[in-house]
Amino acid sequence: MARSSDTRSKMVRTASRLFQRQGYAATGWRQVVAESETPWGSQSHHFPGGKEQLAVDALARSGAGYERLLRGAFESGDPAAAVELWAAAAAHQLESTDWAEGCPVATVALEMAHDSLPIGDACADAFAAWRRAITDGLTDAGLAPDRAERTALVILSAFEGAMLLTRSQRSTEPLQVVGAELAEWLRTVLAPTR
Repeated sequence: MARSSDTRSKMVRTASRLFQRQGYAATGWRQVVAESETPWGSQSHHFPGGKEQLAVDALARSGAGYERLLRGAFESGDPAAAVELWAAAAAHQLESTDWAEGCPVATVALEMAHDSLPIGDACADAFAAWRRAITDGLTDAGLAPDRAERTALVILSAFEGAMLLTRSQRSTEPLQVVGAELAEWLRTVLAPTR
């Protein structure tokens, strides 16, 4: 029998994937338990706060994982190349999952952030961490901190919009265009710092 922490971890991992693909309302406990191959009853033992607690934990996990990916991309010291890499990876992820797996937070944020303060806070925390990761990459490349924060917000907002359009249009074009345009813009913005 799996250790208690393994069971909880499996459930959070499974819920993260399901919430990303199909949202909060469409994801039920039975599906989470079945797909995580955990015993029925685990949900009440590990998540006494119910599905909302599971969602908060899943969003924290997804958000942290995506933040690590962003930080890894921006470690190169070339934010323009990082943005191009991010766009290509996001487009590939969406296309290879038949347009189902885009942003690991946006599906739930659009559906639940206005209804649940804990879920809304978890979404906001994830987006804030991603913005900080981009800001850090930009300041490391020489951009002034205040300009880096504003630029990071533009980049993150453009990407979120492009992922939504890519998913709904079932075409990688929005991410390809946004990635290329942002990269070109970043080269111009960063040129005086080089």
